[in-house]
Amino acid sequence: MIATDGEEAALRVEFPAAAEELPAVRSRLRGWLARAVPDADRAYDLLLAAGEACTNSVEHGHRGDRGPVRLVAELRRGEVRITVTDSGRWLPRATIRENGTVQRRGRGLALMRELTAHTRLTILESGTTVELCAPAV
Repeated sequence: MIATDGEEAALRVEFPAAAEELPAVRSRLRGWLARAVPDADRAYDLLLAAGEACTNSVEHGHRGDRGPVRLVAELRRGEVRITVTDSGRWLPRATIRENGTVQRRGRGLALMRELTAHTRLTILESGTTVELCAPAV
């Protein structure tokens, strides 16, 4: 990665939507955040929020099809912006089924909103994007 203007260069990761890919993605983001965000607690909050967004893409957006998920983490003018984009189809919380029963889950978006200054969810026919923003300091 090449840094410009004293800021950490963007992290770009594309991975197949599969649970076994998530630890490596989190590890790469953890390293990037350690360099980009001086406050370890804030870095952890961003890691947790982004990890939840990635997990949601795998579990709810793609549901096992191993389609592409993209994570981009950028630092601009003192703000961290992390976007997670998939090409899957959004599955409303009430229709999530596992072993034939409706699962009462759906706390991930609330968690992301609590951990970041700004969270935006964009759902289109072509996929879903979660944007997470927070001050770096």
